[in-house]
Amino acid sequence: MSETKKIDPRTEKRREAIIEAARELFCEHGLSGTTLEMIIAEAGGSRRTIYELFGNKDGVFEAVIRNCTGRVTKIMRDLPISEKPLRETLIDFGENLMTVLTQSDTLRYMRMFLGEVPRFPHLGRVFYESGLMTGRRLLKEYFEQQIKLGRFPNHDPEQAARFLVSLIKSDYDIRQLSFVGWEPRTGDLNEHVTLAVDMFLAGYGLGKPITDQKETQSPQLRQAE
Repeated sequence: MSETKKIDPRTEKRREAIIEAARELFCEHGLSGTTLEMIIAEAGGSRRTIYELFGNKDGVFEAVIRNCTGRVTKIMRDLPISEKPLRETLIDFGENLMTVLTQSDTLRYMRMFLGEVPRFPHLGRVFYESGLMTGRRLLKEYFEQQIKLGRFPNHDPEQAARFLVSLIKSDYDIRQLSFVGWEPRTGDLNEHVTLAVDMFLAGYGLGKPITDQKETQSPQLRQAE
């Protein structure tokens, strides 16, 4: 069913209930392990309702992914870009970004979706561009503004945003996706983000270079010693 097709409020409420129930079932059982009967048992309705609203189970899954992407996108769009000094702003952004990426719901959606990307390649692009890229676009726009104000070197702002997000994310996201049950501590995240921002600024000739490895070493590396 087209996402833009108008439906009456009662039908929309039914549709949302099906998506809500299906999301939890897909997260728990995967696409192949979830049946229409399971969805109907949780959300009510009938096969006919699902066929009319979504076409089939793949249509329900696509609606669920778009719903999850919308949730992540909204959070990413709300990430603060303040009028504080550059370093403070980037640290605030990084801490909020990592809070989003390490939330249990974000991880559940990612695990659910990544296993099905080969079957839904068009949704892979939607998820990446409208979800994960939102925070990077915010940073790009921020760096463009800072360049105009003479507060950041006149380099490619998109590349700068990509470098900073990569430094901030490090391996935290993939570690949480693969190490089920592992969660970073808030203090470690804050320390890691601060180190990442300082390394980024030093690379662009802003701030002092990081020379004392023991004092500034990331909590992940210290734990490995």
